[in-house]
Amino acid sequence: MFKTGLRLEYTFQLGDEYRIMQNTNQTIKQFIMGMEQLGENVYAGEIRMRVIELTKTGARLEAQFIKLKNASKSFMGDLTMDSEGTDETVQNRVFKAILRKSFFIVLNKSGKVEYVEGEENLWSGVSAFDLDNGTDVPLKMMLNQMLSKSALKSNVEQAMVYYTDRYVKPGDSWTSKNEFPMDFPIQVYNSWSLTKVTDAKASVSANGIYATTDREKVLTLPNGMKAKVDLNGTQSMEASVSTKTGWPTALSIFSKLKGKMVLLAGGLLPMDMDIPMEILTETQYTIVKM
Repeated sequence: MFKTGLRLEYTFQLGDEYRIMQNTNQTIKQFIMGMEQLGENVYAGEIRMRVIELTKTGARLEAQFIKLKNASKSFMGDLTMDSEGTDETVQNRVFKAILRKSFFIVLNKSGKVEYVEGEENLWSGVSAFDLDNGTDVPLKMMLNQMLSKSALKSNVEQAMVYYTDRYVKPGDSWTSKNEFPMDFPIQVYNSWSLTKVTDAKASVSANGIYATTDREKVLTLPNGMKAKVDLNGTQSMEASVSTKTGWPTALSIFSKLKGKMVLLAGGLLPMDMDIPMEILTETQYTIVKM
């Protein structure tokens, strides 16, 4: 049907709405003072995006979180934050306060987020909570990482398939470079390939390589400690996309990172401490046009 190849790109119409539902399971293996420590993170969330303006390169979309859940288990304890949970914990109440607050994304036809704006609106309901004292300080640090402009940009991009600006046939490939979906100095270099085409759908796969771009960048962890990272790894991705709109309908990602984190001296830590670690992450996205 596509004798000259297929031009895959995102199409936008004013008023179009999409639901992006994410489920992520992550296992973190760390070696602290020679002992193996296992941690788990489970994330589930939904973002809704609506096209409110067409641009020369794509569109401006209004985005809102509809639900959020993050559950973690580690040797330091368990923590669950759930926007659909009870109001008994401040963590749940903070997540509820983030919901249905608008921020804005400019997405181009290739699937690249050009910029994010209005992220400060996500904090408008959180300001009622005193997160600057006591045990709630780590929660605020986590929110700073999760709701920063760069984190929002990379998280939305992770749910998008990146397209080349040329016509492609099954077996053709192209490349992209994306940021890690956290404020870590890590980039992923993806090699994409069109694997299958039918009238309505196309299958796209990608293999990526993670590389640390700045080993000297100092990060602030949710517990307040300072750290540097040196992590490298691989990523594989499979996606089903609409040949009509370019939007993915299903996306699965598996990644493996390995290397070390260096906790910097300070507080109760008299000297820098190397922590070898391995991070395995599986993510599923389902995207539905409303």
